[in-house]
Amino acid sequence: MTRPSSRRDPTSRPAHAPSSVTFRAVLLGATTAAALCVWTNYTYFAMHSAALVMSNLPMSAFIPFVFWMAINVGLRWFFPDKALSGTELLVILCMGWIVGTVPAIGWTGYWIGIMTAPAYYATPENGWNESFVGDLPGWLFPPAEAVPQLYMGLLAGETVPWSAWLSPLIWWLSVAGVMIWMGMCMTVIFRKQWIEHEKLSFPLVTLPQALVEGFNTPGRSIPALFKNGWFWAGFALPGLIAAWNITTYFNEGMERIWLFGPYGMKAFTFANFFPPYGFRILPSLIAFTYFCSMDILLSFWLFGLLATLKIGFMNIFGFSVGLQGQQAASSAIINLESHGALIALSIWSLWIARPHLREVWRRAFARDRTEDPQDGLFSYRTAVLGVIGGFTYLVAWLTVSGQGLLFALCTSMLMSAAYFAVTKFLAASGFAYLFPPDVGGSGLVKTAFGTMNMTNEQLIGLQLHNSGAFVGGSRLLAIPMMPHYVKMMAGVAEKKWMFPSLWIAFAMGVGASFAYALNLFYTVGGDNLGTYTLVTGNTNVYYSLYADINAANRSQPDLQKMLVWLFGMGEVFMLALLRARLPWWPLHPVGLAFQNTQGVRVYQFSAFLAWLIKLLVLRIGGVSLYHKTKPFFLGLLIGYTTGIGISALVDSVWFPGDGHWVHGW
Repeated sequence: MTRPSSRRDPTSRPAHAPSSVTFRAVLLGATTAAALCVWTNYTYFAMHSAALVMSNLPMSAFIPFVFWMAINVGLRWFFPDKALSGTELLVILCMGWIVGTVPAIGWTGYWIGIMTAPAYYATPENGWNESFVGDLPGWLFPPAEAVPQLYMGLLAGETVPWSAWLSPLIWWLSVAGVMIWMGMCMTVIFRKQWIEHEKLSFPLVTLPQALVEGFNTPGRSIPALFKNGWFWAGFALPGLIAAWNITTYFNEGMERIWLFGPYGMKAFTFANFFPPYGFRILPSLIAFTYFCSMDILLSFWLFGLLATLKIGFMNIFGFSVGLQGQQAASSAIINLESHGALIALSIWSLWIARPHLREVWRRAFARDRTEDPQDGLFSYRTAVLGVIGGFTYLVAWLTVSGQGLLFALCTSMLMSAAYFAVTKFLAASGFAYLFPPDVGGSGLVKTAFGTMNMTNEQLIGLQLHNSGAFVGGSRLLAIPMMPHYVKMMAGVAEKKWMFPSLWIAFAMGVGASFAYALNLFYTVGGDNLGTYTLVTGNTNVYYSLYADINAANRSQPDLQKMLVWLFGMGEVFMLALLRARLPWWPLHPVGLAFQNTQGVRVYQFSAFLAWLIKLLVLRIGGVSLYHKTKPFFLGLLIGYTTGIGISALVDSVWFPGDGHWVHGW
């Protein structure tokens, strides 16, 4: 029998948490939010060295957090009365987190590219002008005359036409703000259900809390975590590799170590007709998912592997689904199954939360209603009315953007379900690369209703909604981080700055990101930067729209495809029922919903490694060894993050405009 360790677990909850979210932390967080958006844009657009916005806890937010921790170690040693508390560091992290996916190839790059592509790329050869340009909702786009200079650069004496961008930015920011508000309201409603009733593990909270624990006690001492040998062993693995690779920047005769190299270098195919299977190793993902439950980790890996096999065998046998002339290929079939599974996960999550939701409704609207004293947030009534009001605005916005009321209702419900599922299962898994299939629901609407009788305006509205222009598309904006912020602040009594801090960070980050990107594009010329979002990512949206509008491609409602979607729903309900009735059942249904999405395709092997390591640790040393090894994974995370940050700094000083790849797919 393994004897429990008497030593303090460095990942345990802080014993003494500060009593408030301070104004100093909010001020530093707002500055950090603006700075990280500028720096991330520069890293991607100008240096071409890293895409830091790829996950739901992006490196664009985590690197500044590590930077502030390093600064704080120095403050504790030399100016202990000025040092930040652990809670203040977490506030800075979360304020950066809410805008982490805004810059670069997040929302900023895609929005600017998609908003300008029709005016710049429409030609007689591609037929865009005749097909759809005249039907675009003009209030959402900048004037056509302001577009060419963005790609070609300003002439001598010309200035950036800021006024041309003001109106479309206001309209798009309005719907982004409404979605953030709905996310806050959803967090208030489901906080108790997820944290207290379901006891989700929140790996993306566990690690930052463990990292800042030592900063919650006053004094000059260095936090105990940074004296732990396991921590430095974990730090050394990616840290030494990063140091070696940075050295190769200055010596072309030295070979880089590509252990953590990109997906394209770490993929192979089982056989002809099978899609590539990725072996991408990502230390940060392994670190976070090590704190995830075993059944969820197994689910991501197993369903990802099965998706690869299913696509391959369907390709071999020529299997397709759909009416004649509009059959879905293998990957489209898997995506329909996945989307059905995603919606079923949302329905199942609401079903098991029904006692809590009844209590929320009673506390919100009963005559003798009493607020939950543990919330420390705004009231249930405000939250419920906020969701209703926000959803109404979302439907109205999508309606006037071209979708019409019926389709706007459908896509709003489907998108809300997708955000809800990702938010919950991000909290449950720590798998930061959860990107929902068909995030806006437009694909399912086209399948269910057919495009034969849709107007050009409706197809345009559906396409814009499902594109990266709509608050980042599948890189979900802000909402998934909010329950994590609430969880981090659970021990804080005074929270009046908590939600205002998010609005401040969002305003600062979005303003800095769009101002920097627009100024850079107009000054240098977007064509000279070679960024994906101005060349391919934007034009693909309109080539797809052109294909949908083409009469030859118009589709009928397709029952066969809908049956695949319903089959995906049924699979989730069956697996959820098995988990509820059979305690030994080892497989969670969440992996089915994301089986062929970009995050699982690229990082399923990293999830498998985390599962395998955790399994071996528990089998060899039990829970005692598991707790003992936690600092190793904290070090792994910090070492990898530090390597990216130092590489970016070296590139900006010695290799501006010619950076070296360190992070991305």
